[in-house]
Amino acid sequence: MQDRLLTALGALAAAVAVVAGFALLFTVLDEGGDASPTRTVIVRVPGGHTASGDKAKPGHASVGAKVPRSAPARPVRLPTLADRPRRGVAFEIAHIGEGAKVDLRSAPGGPVVAKLGDETEFGSPVSFSVVATKPGWLGVSTPELPNGDLGWIARDPTEVDVYWTRYSLHASLTGRSLELRYGDKVVSRFEVTVGGPGTETPPGRYGVTDGVSFDESPYYGCCALALSGHQYAELPAGWIGGNRLAIHGTPGAVGGAESLGCIRATDETMRYLFARVPLGTPVFIDA
Repeated sequence: MQDRLLTALGALAAAVAVVAGFALLFTVLDEGGDASPTRTVIVRVPGGHTASGDKAKPGHASVGAKVPRSAPARPVRLPTLADRPRRGVAFEIAHIGEGAKVDLRSAPGGPVVAKLGDETEFGSPVSFSVVATKPGWLGVSTPELPNGDLGWIARDPTEVDVYWTRYSLHASLTGRSLELRYGDKVVSRFEVTVGGPGTETPPGRYGVTDGVSFDESPYYGCCALALSGHQYAELPAGWIGGNRLAIHGTPGAVGGAESLGCIRATDETMRYLFARVPLGTPVFIDA
């Protein structure tokens, strides 16, 4: 996401009286799934000025923002399924249970590369798009590893919940388009801006890790879906989220090839996606 979002967020959150907010639901719903209680996660991104009172630099965390009126405070139902559908295309999602600690390994039973808790750096519940499976193991797309490398977590039902979704996002860099699919059906198609010469958007398979709302940012529009991948471009020190890849809004036009690596969509598109895709949704970016 052109953003290292929030190494400073913990300290800033304590100082924030009014902040931007986004409520992302992680729910088991829809056909074939047993309903579980709705879990609402509020990811807060300050905006406006820094805690010291200085005007925030572009891309840096700041305080004093309001939730955009046009952004939904609570997105509509986000369908996930408790079991794999008997027919059709579906994708597995792994979710670290509340209070759990999980070892992320380089291979099934291999060396531990990271120890993960139940929250991301942005405060969302840790959720993965599952790319591969082996007996007792889940191969997941994770920001802790380079693009294309899988991390492996044990399929331990006491620590990891497994869900399924029919939703997926598919971006075409040459076509400068983004599709939301339900199974193998294209639900919607949107025009987007992609990375420019020397700062190309990296193709690959990723997963949605977080949903973040901004106060009509001139850089990220209304909101952003943080992904498990990383951009290639060097970004300014302190940029929110570092080199994390994202699909984010913009107050400007879309359709070009000029971003630093992220995919830009209109705010209208982002609000539409926020209301539909759950954490862990797979994102396929094709050259």
